[in-house]
Amino acid sequence: MPRNKRGEIRVLEALLASAIIFSALLAMIPLQEYLHSSHDSEALSKIGFNVLIEADKDGSLGKLISERKWSMISDRLSLLLPVGVAYNLTIYNEDIQPLGNGSISSSWGSTIGNNVAVQFLLADENSLRFYMIRLQLAWMT
Repeated sequence: MPRNKRGEIRVLEALLASAIIFSALLAMIPLQEYLHSSHDSEALSKIGFNVLIEADKDGSLGKLISERKWSMISDRLSLLLPVGVAYNLTIYNEDIQPLGNGSISSSWGSTIGNNVAVQFLLADENSLRFYMIRLQLAWMT
């Protein structure tokens, strides 16, 4: 006597689908904790150094600073930084005095974890001046 097994297969299919969804949700918890863990500081500092090096790859960052083009510097940082990272850039001259209005920044809003500060020494070839750049980064929520 053959039995109709269509109902049993549908129940197994529903159990398997719910197990897959449940395991995907469980896998997201460690990933979310990893993204906002103590490795955050290390990742942000690497991002900061890479952005500053990339921004001054052809010596244009020093030229923008000596010409006091703060909005162009801000635009360049916004393009180079990943989405979800807030920044505050302060540029100091040789006498450790801040240039311009003090700092260039994005909207900080609410941030996750610690802020990271990266310092970068920059020499402008054209004006023969030295600048110390301090870039603060934080993850935004």
